[in-house]
Formats: sequence, structure tokens, C-alpha cells
Amino acid sequence: MRELRPEPLIFPQGVRFCRPEELPKGLEGEERRIAEARLTTGYRVHDSTKDAFLAFFEANVHAPEIWDVFGDLVRSLLPEIAAPIVGVKDDDPILGPYTDRDRALAAFEPFADSLQHDGLLEFGMIFQNQGRTEEVFVKAAKYLQIWTNEPELAREVLERHGIPEVPDLKFIDNYPRVSETLPFGEITGWSTVLSLLQTAFDALPRR
Repeated sequence: MRELRPEPLIFPQGVRFCRPEELPKGLEGEERRIAEARLTTGYRVHDSTKDAFLAFFEANVHAPEIWDVFGDLVRSLLPEIAAPIVGVKDDDPILGPYTDRDRALAAFEPFADSLQHDGLLEFGMIFQNQGRTEEVFVKAAKYLQIWTNEPELAREVLERHGIPEVPDLKFIDNYPRVSETLPFGEITGWSTVLSLLQTAFDALPRR
């Protein structure tokens, strides 16, 4: 098995570090820290003290690969029934119905490029039952969060995609950043994708 190594992270199109002239007042000193930032692919994991899940993962994934890694994690960790989630940066996310897991993934599919690149959209899938949780979520800053009772399986999926464990991993939202929305077709803005996904969620069969 080849040795996995962190790679310089490919950022999403809609998320970037602040330029010096964009830094908010009082954060001018962050310019040097941003210049020295070296974000890479990788994951870090924390054992949980909660009953709902055994471990919590965070992972940096190259932006063009987020959708594929997300789908693999969802199919590996969540049962055949699950609920989709979509949201906008800094707002409470919208939870879709519990439905067929793969049909929920198919509802996301037409918007995969926006979901992995738009700096304001975030999304995920969740299953909760009898106090136990399996959830995969992609933050608007475009790194993954995973709550799971199958930590070794989560490791296996991430490493299958070439993502190594990096205990001191850093994320773009540890730094001042700019988040931008992207065109969807001929329409600019996250709101179109959000509206279309809400409509798609409403059409999913309840389970």
C-alpha cells in the first residue's frame, strides 16, 4: 500500500484568503499569518465522550473531489434511509425528510459542482436513531465533518481517496477569508440552488 502524504490543498472557487486590503480593521496583523499558511489535504479525528457517536472527524479534501468523497462516506457510513441537509453560511441548515439514501444523493447530484465550490452553500446527510448519529456534512468553507460510530470505516474511506491522517491539520476558516457565491447556469447566486434543492427535497418519498 502506498504511503499517503498531505498535498497542497486545491481551494474551492468561492473561498479564498483575504487579500491585505480586505482585512477587517483590527486584523491587519493577520497578513503575515495568511502568507505563511500552508493548508493541505488530510483528516484529524477526535474520540467522543458523547453517547451519540464514537468519533468526530474533520477533513480537508481537494475541492474538485469533495462530491465524490462525500458520496462515498454517505454510502459507507449511513444506512439505506437517511435525511439530506442543505444550508447557507451562518444560517441554520434545512433538514429534508428521511428518505431513501441514494435518492437523496441523486437529488444533490445536479448541483454537485455548486455544492463543492460555492462559498456560501453547505450540505450533508444524517441518520439518527435510538440516540445514535451518523452524519456527513460539508461546511461552507468546504471541509468535511463526520460524526460516526464506525471510525475505522471512516478512516478506510478517507484513505481510499488518498487523504492521510494529519493530527495538526488546519482549515481555511482558521484564517480571515472571503466567501463568494458562484453562477448556477445563467443565474448568479446561492439562492437558486437552495430553492431548487428545497423543491427536490419536497419531492422525495418519506420513509
